[in-house]
Amino acid sequence: MVEKKRILIIDDSPSNINILNEILSPDYLISIATNGEKAFALLEHTIPDLILLDIMMPGMDGYEVCSQFKKMPQISNVPIIFVTAKVAIEDEAHGFNVGAVDYITKPVSPPIVRARVKTQLLIKEQQDQLRGSVSLLQHKAEILQHKAELGMLAAGLAHDINNILFAAMMVEGAPSLLPDDFEEKALVEKYIEDVVDALVMGQDICKGFTSYLNDIGEAPKVQPLAPLLAPIDMFSKTYRVKLYSDIPPTLPYIRCKGAQIKRVIVNLFINACQAVDRQKEKKITLRAWSNKDQLFFSIQDNGPGIPKDILPLIFNEHYTTRKDGNGLGLSMAKKIMEAHDGTLECFSDPGDGTLFICSLPALKDSLNEDNMDV
Repeated sequence: MVEKKRILIIDDSPSNINILNEILSPDYLISIATNGEKAFALLEHTIPDLILLDIMMPGMDGYEVCSQFKKMPQISNVPIIFVTAKVAIEDEAHGFNVGAVDYITKPVSPPIVRARVKTQLLIKEQQDQLRGSVSLLQHKAEILQHKAELGMLAAGLAHDINNILFAAMMVEGAPSLLPDDFEEKALVEKYIEDVVDALVMGQDICKGFTSYLNDIGEAPKVQPLAPLLAPIDMFSKTYRVKLYSDIPPTLPYIRCKGAQIKRVIVNLFINACQAVDRQKEKKITLRAWSNKDQLFFSIQDNGPGIPKDILPLIFNEHYTTRKDGNGLGLSMAKKIMEAHDGTLECFSDPGDGTLFICSLPALKDSLNEDNMDV
């Protein structure tokens, strides 16, 4: 049921009030004040949608009342129609100057009263909607501005971290400083190799992050999936999980920004590692397959699964159930996949683990070297 609009009638004449009330009460809620002071008292409790205001009243006349109303923020947008016997052009001009939107002359005609009231209420409704739309657009513009500023800040941070990682690459030369007869030299070399691999991957992620934010940097290129999955081996050792892999030796190539896709894979894999952290057997399964036009890869864990009420929310920006999380990883991953004309889906049942499936467009005849970017 549509709520009735409220009209405030301000007139010192009981007969005029009765006539207007009889005309309008079937369609509107009516409030009544017999002078300006009483009207101000009413407005402390109820804001009308329209005001019918007499001009000739004792004390404050209609012009003064209207002028005061327009200075009150809570009713400055409420339309005011003068109902008066004053019909001189200068009277009308003065009324419009103090803020009235229309005039109805006495004695009133019921069809005219109903038509003028209906028209002004419709105009007010449209103006309210327009103000709401403008306010919403301004709010969205402010959000976009904040996001742009955060994007620039994050891109700068990624750039600075990349410089730090580049400096840390000096560790690559550490084994050459060890004497040849050092008993643990081979083990140190292996540790250093793993550290360097991690630093290189960190640099790739930083480059992919700035590329995602600014659409600059790395250019898409045709490449196989296998090298993009390489970071998983290192993280499986770091998190001490049991990794099962089903990756066919022949898969179609894809065209993508490799650092961005690596970022998706690393994010999903680390999430899986964290999901199985308290499991007796920490098991993660990696699979890849293709059909005629799509390449798929999936990461499945044997963790506790995701509650059904949470599952629809996991890709929402800033949504997280982790105290130390920011809710950006999965939303960013999904946006990256969609920017590559791909998909990212999640399937999970409480107590039965979680499965993430990614897809990307597969290139036909992608093993042909003519399709490779160099």
